[in-house]
Amino acid sequence: MADTNHQDDTNEMINNNDTINEEEENYEDCSDDEDDDYDMRLTTKTLQGLKQNDRAISTLNIYLHGRDDKRFFNSVNWNEDVDCIANNTHLKKLTISMGEDPGQLQDFFSCVHRNRSIEDIKICSESPIDERVCGFILEGMIGHPCLIRFYLRGGSLGMGCISLRKVLEHPRSELKDLCLSNCQLDDQRISTLCDSLLSNNTLKRLSLSRNTKITSVGWRELLTVLQYPNCKLVDLDLRNTGINDEVASLLGSALSGSSVKVLDLECNRSISSAGWQMFFNQLAQTSIESLILICNNNIDDDALASLAGISSLKSLDLSCNSVITPSGWQSFFNSLQRRGAQLKKLDVSETELGDVSLASLRSLLSSMTTLKTLNMMSRNIARMSTHGWVSFFNTIQDSNLDLVKLDVSGNNIDDDGLQLLIRIASRMSSLKHLHLGSNRVTTAGWQALTDYLQSPNFALRELDLIYANINDDTVVALTSALTNNKTLRRLDFDYIIENVIENEMITERGWKAVSTLLCNKTSIMDTYNSNHTLKEISICEDMNMPFDLNLYLAMNMNKGKAEVARQKILNTHFSTTYDYYDSDTDSDDDDSANTGTSKIQEFLDMELKVMPTAIAWIGRPLPIFWRGPNVSGLPLLFDLLRKVPDLFDASSSAHKNKPSSKRKRS
Repeated sequence: MADTNHQDDTNEMINNNDTINEEEENYEDCSDDEDDDYDMRLTTKTLQGLKQNDRAISTLNIYLHGRDDKRFFNSVNWNEDVDCIANNTHLKKLTISMGEDPGQLQDFFSCVHRNRSIEDIKICSESPIDERVCGFILEGMIGHPCLIRFYLRGGSLGMGCISLRKVLEHPRSELKDLCLSNCQLDDQRISTLCDSLLSNNTLKRLSLSRNTKITSVGWRELLTVLQYPNCKLVDLDLRNTGINDEVASLLGSALSGSSVKVLDLECNRSISSAGWQMFFNQLAQTSIESLILICNNNIDDDALASLAGISSLKSLDLSCNSVITPSGWQSFFNSLQRRGAQLKKLDVSETELGDVSLASLRSLLSSMTTLKTLNMMSRNIARMSTHGWVSFFNTIQDSNLDLVKLDVSGNNIDDDGLQLLIRIASRMSSLKHLHLGSNRVTTAGWQALTDYLQSPNFALRELDLIYANINDDTVVALTSALTNNKTLRRLDFDYIIENVIENEMITERGWKAVSTLLCNKTSIMDTYNSNHTLKEISICEDMNMPFDLNLYLAMNMNKGKAEVARQKILNTHFSTTYDYYDSDTDSDDDDSANTGTSKIQEFLDMELKVMPTAIAWIGRPLPIFWRGPNVSGLPLLFDLLRKVPDLFDASSSAHKNKPSSKRKRS
């Protein structure tokens, strides 16, 4: 006899196809832009899809670091299979990452040169790419009608600069983003690049990071270009280029009246404190909006005071500048408040903040309504006291902050501080990334998270609890709260290493709770309503996450959530063989070993008008490039055919009744 509850669940799930579509829409509404492209690695399957011009392949990632990857790449005859790339109309983004030239790079790019759909090309090499190869690659890009972004890291440009000049000067050039990182540029080559920029009015972003051979002579030519009326550069990346006080002063003068709004000067340690002060004073006369000043740039308290005078700033990254003292930070935050700064991003992670500067920061935040990203991550847990954090969160309780990203990991936040922080976060409808790991929170303190995970404003996509003293009780509470969640994509949790000698803090009980979250096997509808959104759980490499969890997470990587639910249901409730990745089955009943046969009755009990939808549901093919394990519905369909052959008999009368399954209706 059929289980009535199971049969009702099956009817509810399959009969109302709108429910599936609505569920799909709810999941897709919260998708990130960066999730739109799958990680399409070059494989036999991907190559076949390219040959068929499959619209699902808009991104192609070629990794050539391992022997097998190189062997497969070189096994393709790109001269014969040129059309798979050349005539493809859906491919938009191409990424190649390699340790060295694999041997067929020029043949491959002969195909790329003929393509007219690719907009984004990224080439990264750990060893310098031969300048002849670089020249060949760039020569084929001259006049490309679609290319918008070209990223080259590790190339030896040499005479390739002549080809690059032709690319930029071509009247049909649409190039907006050019990165030449670690390409051994010198004064002569930068001069060639500058000549081409004088006649180009499309380029918006230029990255010259890690080119340390350019002297003040070459920099002068580039900075002259910035003030040329035809120059449209908005974003300039000069990370780790070795510029000194003289060049910094020239740069500050050149930016006055230029179109540049974003400037990255990460890791330029040749600029002195006095050089920074002069530079920041010059920037106060510009309209610069974003400054990236990461990594011990000799910025001290005096330089920081000059930085506070740039009123146009909307984004500021000062992370890893350890020379600045707490009193320097206090003066800086006070100055920003007096000037009415309206920052959107502030990163002061890995710096020497203290309670005194924390008090000034909370006053600044209380008056600020524009901030969206705040990063205060630290590795020095003692720099601010637990009392300082409680005061900090108390002060901003009534602020209008609505952050998108908040990182306070690695600090001295205790249970009381976390409770106050969660109260603030619960009012933030925009918060998507929250990092709370490596604090002083206990197991009891983490319970404050459970109500937040179910709050109406909860929109998190990433929750970081790494090194957070997480145990089974906390995991069970968190997973229970996430059952109906459709936004959280990534969950990081770990243990504090010094507390773990022989036993992990997350045991089989905790992992089973996570497994139930991802695939609840209690009933068909429970499986259908399981969490199909969470796709990444980051753990320490020493921890052993059960094999089935990795497979469920792989399935959740797929964008089609209705198909994810169908796959889990087929495997859990209708598979005709033992569930090969289910470690929870502990029944000795024969039905448990042959689920499909025992539950075919669920379909026999359906109304005849529902049967076409049910058959389509069973036999639906998997989307191309499905990730993770899959269970075919064809064995179930075959069992249904054997039980009710008249359903598939075209010669049977349209009015013929479906054979009775001889069951009682409740």
